[in-house]
Amino acid sequence: MVNVVSVSCGQHQTSKMSFVDLATLTLHRRNELEARLNIFYEKCDRAVDDIKKLQKKTQGFVLQLNCEPSELKERFLSCMKQLDEYMYLITDFNLAISKIDETGQIEYTPVHDTPVPMLPTIVPEPFNLIDALSEPAPSTSTACPNHCPPEKPKRVKLPKQDQSLIIFSSTSSSEETVPQGKSEVAAKEVQCELGEELRRTKIEDSPAPLSGEGSNLPAQSVLETDQAYLATIMHIDGAFFWVITDDPQEVQNLMMDMTKFYTENHRPISSKEVKTLTCCAFYDEESECFYRGLFLKLSEGDGTMAEMYVVDTGEMRSAPIDCVQPLYPRFCMKPPYARCCHLAGVDPMSYHNKDLMEKQEEFMRRFVGTQCTIEIDDNTSESLGVYVVLQSGETLNNIIVEQKLVLPIDKLSESHSPEPQHARGRCAPPPLYDSDHEQCPEYDDPVEAVTGYRSRDEADICKHYKGGPEKTCFKGTRCTKKHILKHPDGWTLDRVEVVGKCKSVPLPAPGTWHKVLVTYVCHFDRVYVHMIKEKEKEDPPPRFGLVLPPASLTALVQDMNSAAARVAYKPLTITPALGELVAAVYPPDGNWYRARVMTVTRADQSVEVMYVDYGTVLWVKEDQLRALEPRHAALPAQAVRCVLAGVAARSRHSQQWAQAKRSLADLVQDKTLDAHVVGRDYDEISVELYDDDGYSIAEQLAAIKMVELVEYSVVDDTSVTQKVVVP
Repeated sequence: MVNVVSVSCGQHQTSKMSFVDLATLTLHRRNELEARLNIFYEKCDRAVDDIKKLQKKTQGFVLQLNCEPSELKERFLSCMKQLDEYMYLITDFNLAISKIDETGQIEYTPVHDTPVPMLPTIVPEPFNLIDALSEPAPSTSTACPNHCPPEKPKRVKLPKQDQSLIIFSSTSSSEETVPQGKSEVAAKEVQCELGEELRRTKIEDSPAPLSGEGSNLPAQSVLETDQAYLATIMHIDGAFFWVITDDPQEVQNLMMDMTKFYTENHRPISSKEVKTLTCCAFYDEESECFYRGLFLKLSEGDGTMAEMYVVDTGEMRSAPIDCVQPLYPRFCMKPPYARCCHLAGVDPMSYHNKDLMEKQEEFMRRFVGTQCTIEIDDNTSESLGVYVVLQSGETLNNIIVEQKLVLPIDKLSESHSPEPQHARGRCAPPPLYDSDHEQCPEYDDPVEAVTGYRSRDEADICKHYKGGPEKTCFKGTRCTKKHILKHPDGWTLDRVEVVGKCKSVPLPAPGTWHKVLVTYVCHFDRVYVHMIKEKEKEDPPPRFGLVLPPASLTALVQDMNSAAARVAYKPLTITPALGELVAAVYPPDGNWYRARVMTVTRADQSVEVMYVDYGTVLWVKEDQLRALEPRHAALPAQAVRCVLAGVAARSRHSQQWAQAKRSLADLVQDKTLDAHVVGRDYDEISVELYDDDGYSIAEQLAAIKMVELVEYSVVDDTSVTQKVVVP
């Protein structure tokens, strides 16, 4: 019995010593952790101060643009470059915090001296950050828009989702990709929902934003080349003039609404507040009406006059500060109505002749307020090159040449005389730039200038990895970077796979006859058609649960526009590449179709696409594009390009080509015709088209003097097994 008691007491003594040692160790560790936390809190305060400094610096970027026109470009590029760097810093910080929230779950249960098993290291997904010079973008912050006091939300563990690096739903081409809980944002907004509804009931009493935030005007739509638009000439300034292609009554109604609103809700404004405005409204005493304007600067001297650019007429106006008002968001729904234009096919001679410049401007002022038709010849710059067709049928470009005020471009190379020569048409356009003129690059990185993409994958690649079978660096599993061996020249592997290939329907053999449906007229001698086939027996429906790609165009369109497909569409993660197949919205009907990217414009985020199943070419916004599902790329492209056999142009003037194109469209657009295949090439066929009455389309165009007929013959290539395609 004594031995047993002795053993029991020894066990209690050993347990007591272990408890004392564990408490001492815990106390030391707690003190050490508190010391490290204090250091961390100091660094957090320093980071908050640095972020506030960045905010103060960015607030002055807009004010730097109030400068001379010669300095505007340099200051704009400098501000945008600094803003890009600040954006990358904040985005990288937010990405790091989001990854910590998702992967940094720690077990807080106290245990005895037992080693904690190592968790497998989660390799983060690569983050490709894309940014391009564009207009200021709305904030992506999740803070309450009604400025409610912030509350610390409860941390909720959310499942990791596919992160869209770019969502083209704003005016900017990049947004932060920090995952955020929707419930947290909704909880903040519910706190002030009632107060916000009360403020909305009396919107006239709420002040308009003075910083211009939320009052930016949307971008103008792109006018297509070789297209005619009804227009009204509003203002003349030298060789340039401004037109309105929209309904003038709509512009007048907007001015009347603004006049009524600001008359009832006028608010005093100081000169300092005027300087902070970007878009504004000002009162014109002559017309007794309010106009939308872009504030430029205050007049020199006492600074009581504000100089503005009227976005709906194109004029430069000055108004007293008392007549200037902030532009409310209700009047920012429509883009500027005025479009800057210049006469195409002519070269002004008034650059060094002041008297001739005044005569030219005086002559052009006669047509202010005239309704006309403009045909777009060049839309690659801010000023549109147009041909102005008056209601009498005469072209203003030819009239001003006959008045000897300008020189036709097609005569520049034939005569060096200062006197202009008469010309009825136009030839090829002049070179885009002189060989002696030095082009000023706007981008430092040539890859960004061409593709609109700045490589950021170097930030995710571990610089300590030197290669080897272990695929890691000296940090081992603690390293969170990607272990990729860099190319000796410094290139890295930034690649994203996209759909770029789509089969084409087999081209019919020469000498055969077919029924075709014309879907699009792309030139005066080229059209896109659908080959109409006899109705075949429908295949039996697939087994339950078996999903097959659509086998016809009707089934494809129905599948792409189903409710399930619309919800499953994924936004593009990077800027669309040339030749990429995407799903694009057709604006006239709002449906989704397959399209191929033809041109990308980073300035206004517009993309030129060709709908491969119809041949139609349109400009759409980037937010109207989605990634094409693999099952939708299986069906061959249904549109077949056809060239009219034996048809040639009557002249070299593109204006005459446009007229012939419209005449051809009137004859064949959306009509079923008989096609006789004459020959076939790599991606098109030569055909003779006949209408229902048996008349040749080519002969009808020649009868109205739109084209000329040339001899041709049927080229039989059925025995040819190989063809050499020369790019």
